[in-house]
Amino acid sequence: MRKNIFNGENNKIYLLGIGGISMSGLAKHLSGCGYTVSGCDLVKNSLTDELERLGINVNCGNNCCDLNCTDALIYTSAIEHNNQVLKKAQKNKTPIYSRSQLLGKVLSGYKKTIAISGSHGKTTATAMIADAVILAGLDPTVFLGGESVSYGNYRKGNENNIAIAEACEYKKSFLDIKPDISVVLNIDNDHLDCYRDMDELCSSFGKFISGSISVINADDVRAVNISNMTSVTFGINNLAVYAAQKIKFNGVGYSFTVHAFGLAKGRVNLKVMGKHNIYNALAAIAVCDLLKIPFYITKKALENFCGVKRRCEYIGDIDGVECFCDYAHHPKEILATLNSFNEQGVPYAVVFQPHTYSRTKNLMQEFVSALTRKQKVAVYKTYPAREQFDILGDGKTLYKNLTKSGKNTAFYIKNEQELEDFIKKVKNEYNRIIFLGAGDIYDIAKSLRIKEKKV
Repeated sequence: MRKNIFNGENNKIYLLGIGGISMSGLAKHLSGCGYTVSGCDLVKNSLTDELERLGINVNCGNNCCDLNCTDALIYTSAIEHNNQVLKKAQKNKTPIYSRSQLLGKVLSGYKKTIAISGSHGKTTATAMIADAVILAGLDPTVFLGGESVSYGNYRKGNENNIAIAEACEYKKSFLDIKPDISVVLNIDNDHLDCYRDMDELCSSFGKFISGSISVINADDVRAVNISNMTSVTFGINNLAVYAAQKIKFNGVGYSFTVHAFGLAKGRVNLKVMGKHNIYNALAAIAVCDLLKIPFYITKKALENFCGVKRRCEYIGDIDGVECFCDYAHHPKEILATLNSFNEQGVPYAVVFQPHTYSRTKNLMQEFVSALTRKQKVAVYKTYPAREQFDILGDGKTLYKNLTKSGKNTAFYIKNEQELEDFIKKVKNEYNRIIFLGAGDIYDIAKSLRIKEKKV
């Protein structure tokens, strides 16, 4: 029987931008609820391939929607308001919802909702929390802004029970979600293309946690400043309700003793790389405590957690060089990822693809600082996403600024062939290459890997 998410008798739902990581998850959910789902995107990808295997019709290109057969239209935040399909829907008086509005409507039907926000780490923390809640037998529905190795970007759970969702601050979309438990991992200078300034960004995070029990990073000044009387804190350096002590590097990740309300609960030994994952794990422990999940279950889930795709993910060898991919597309994320690999003690080169011209332009000096290290760095052409070309945020401009800063081991790469040439050039000097970025560099690296396997 169809679950009624929309008002009225809307049966046929069309998703504009269905190939996005969040939109495709919502498409799966709507289909599982009994709706007739279809959609389009500019190009097909692995997510649209999966949707088609599930019986969801996906078209490619613009203006491909037959609105005469559509009861409601959903659009992703990357779609501009002058889009012809949106204009046609408005003219036809077709009900229109943004992705975040739909997610908010879906989540409102659950008894308990957990939403995870933050400028960095949302996907990993959401997946950690979900794994613990699943292991506890609470059977949650999960909306992930990445892909779990177990269930991808969406997991259908017990209807109306618990929902866990990643909540993005882009265009204030997370304000369409009204969670019972909210998490703020950190607040940083990202997405300033759609905020007036940092004050407005911080204010939006404050609105996001309003009315919920919030789990806040005590080591993040901006996050602490928005905390309120119902906030629970976690941290390493500052006083926090949930704290990590006696931290030790275990050869891959970190182990630490968890203290809650001043009392030791036990040690956790993480398999995932990077000290930043201690914060993600502490947030997960705090949320699971609020859900009354025993610590031994949370501990087991965290110690079994192997990460999500595209987060320090090993994709195989290319021309004899170990290759890893990471979603890092902000200077602080780049530093965190590279520090994680530095701990391994294996020399590596870096291929970085800037994501959006606005972010690259706004944070140019921070990118230069993050990438000015001993290793060779190749800057791949900027992934524009939703934006028009801007030379001030172009990858070539970043490359030129790197060379001006004294980085004489920097390269600029504009296509796949030049990337292959770069790999051949560095393979005798480096054992690893780290591909960084939130654009299509992941697919390009994987295609090179597949191409080599066929040779």
